[in-house]
Amino acid sequence: MAARNFIPNETIDEVRSNNDIVEVIIECGVPLKQVGRNYKGLCPFHQEKTPSFSVSQERQVFKCFGCETGGNVIHFIQKHEGKTFLEAIEWLAERANIPLPTKDTKITARHKQINELSELNKFAVKYYHELLRTGQHSQHAREYLKNRGVRSQTISFFNIGYAKKQRRDLVKAATHQGWTVQQLVDAGLIKNEEHGPQDRFWNRVLFPINNAQGVPIGFGGRSLSNEHQPKYLNSPGTILYNKSRILYNLDKARQSITKNQSALLVEGYMDVLMLQQNGIENVIASSGTSLSEEHASLLKRFTPEVVIVFDGDASGLQAAQRGLQRLIAENIRVRIALMPKGDDPDSFVKENGVDGFNELIEKATNLIEFQIQSAIQNKNIRHPDVKSKVVKDICQILVNINNRVELTEYVKYTIHELDLDEGLLWSELRNLGLKNNTPIPKLPHRKIGSKKLSDRERIEEQFVQSLIQVPELIPRIKTQFDYRDLTNAHFVEIAKLLWDASSDEKPVDIQQILNTCEDDQLKNFISEALLSRLDSSKHKLRIDGYLYLLKGFMIQDLERSIKSNMEETDDYESLDKRRLILSNQRKDLIKKLRSEKGNESPKNLPDMEISFTERCSKIARRNNK
Repeated sequence: MAARNFIPNETIDEVRSNNDIVEVIIECGVPLKQVGRNYKGLCPFHQEKTPSFSVSQERQVFKCFGCETGGNVIHFIQKHEGKTFLEAIEWLAERANIPLPTKDTKITARHKQINELSELNKFAVKYYHELLRTGQHSQHAREYLKNRGVRSQTISFFNIGYAKKQRRDLVKAATHQGWTVQQLVDAGLIKNEEHGPQDRFWNRVLFPINNAQGVPIGFGGRSLSNEHQPKYLNSPGTILYNKSRILYNLDKARQSITKNQSALLVEGYMDVLMLQQNGIENVIASSGTSLSEEHASLLKRFTPEVVIVFDGDASGLQAAQRGLQRLIAENIRVRIALMPKGDDPDSFVKENGVDGFNELIEKATNLIEFQIQSAIQNKNIRHPDVKSKVVKDICQILVNINNRVELTEYVKYTIHELDLDEGLLWSELRNLGLKNNTPIPKLPHRKIGSKKLSDRERIEEQFVQSLIQVPELIPRIKTQFDYRDLTNAHFVEIAKLLWDASSDEKPVDIQQILNTCEDDQLKNFISEALLSRLDSSKHKLRIDGYLYLLKGFMIQDLERSIKSNMEETDDYESLDKRRLILSNQRKDLIKKLRSEKGNESPKNLPDMEISFTERCSKIARRNNK
């Protein structure tokens, strides 16, 4: 894409400021209702009945207080549309009609070719679809779809088409409209053969294949006669179509996938059509190929879970093992929903209805448990060669689990169910590449500022929140306070972002911090702070109060250090020196604290020994209300 090479911050700011967050969110299909200064609605990122999704037009941020997702308009498009940061910038730039710069003429030429071939594919989709709907030679194709139970609304929704038996039908129609033979070849729509250019697809029902943005990039064709092989034929690889990066129906299913936090992966186009037709929208297919690393990375943008829906026999499961391992390596949960023997998703829904299908999905088994239980049911599981093969297959999955706690639990489960020696299992995992220093996962997400925070951390939280709301005060605060004196690691990280972005020349741009911050938890905290309603006239007074309290905590720390030094050493000369340093630090801090309060009277300082913690607790509780 043209914008991948070079997008200056000024351009990113221009793109963001020209895309009102409320308008964009509504355009993306999320109804919002104005409530006071903000807008409210049902969160598009998780299922809820009571609106917890809040959008500030004034601050240009959103925050869901249910699933804790937040950010600016760029982050919304990333999350909602499943795009990377740069893809979101391109999407918003196109919406606002803002040209994006590039330094590479080759990229510009490639971008031009992509646009042209995309337009050619749109022409082909429309042409084939019209042939299916109205063509006099397409009656048998319409009969085939009718016999399969595909409704006319579904045909229109998926733009299903038909390619006639004539081998030069599209060649003639497209060149008549001004497209060149070379463009048709580049798009994978025709082939150059001995007798001249020939249509790639003929006498087939055609399923347009779109990318995640809904742009047609290829076709899947289903033969209408047994003599016409292969039964299913896909477009070849082109500049647009790479089957290792494309999931069929993702463009239509992504919102449902995000909302349900789960994707249903089926084997074929018809399974997708029939499930979608019955109201099951979070369904995709891999277009006849095993899952690749690109597929796994793509799915990770939308969902933490994939449910594999296999036909009645599990023969396809073995072939899909490698792809499923890639999903696990991306920290995606994988569950298996096995159809009753002789059924596929299409036939199962017809016989058991949507409720029956949803019940089957609810009972889907975790991949590792599925593998182990399948192995236990094998009558030959006690044979050493069979058991060895089962253990190796399971270890191929286990070795891809990055979460050390989860891995340990599944190792225990495997050992128990298969009656294995723990040392041997860990040894097999190491042989497959597991490192002894497997990374410990990040701490589980919890809302910053929860009840688990101490009194001091509550003050720190409110201090940082206030600085986010009035960033123009940060340069002054930097001269009075070192962010490293905060004790909560999350608040240290946020304060560091604020301190680093601050200079005397220009104010802190909170939106720019949101743009560059890669930690979702920090972004969510900043967004929530921006959405908070506090009296702006009292910001300076409030922040000065928090500074006063934080420095009081620091005095407590110094006093504890003095006491600790007295108890832990017999080197009295060294002790006296350390006590003198700490005492001077304490005196300087108290003097500065009094000066900042505008009163030199010692009686106005809180009694650190008796009431300081209680005083802070009351203030924190009052400010939380």
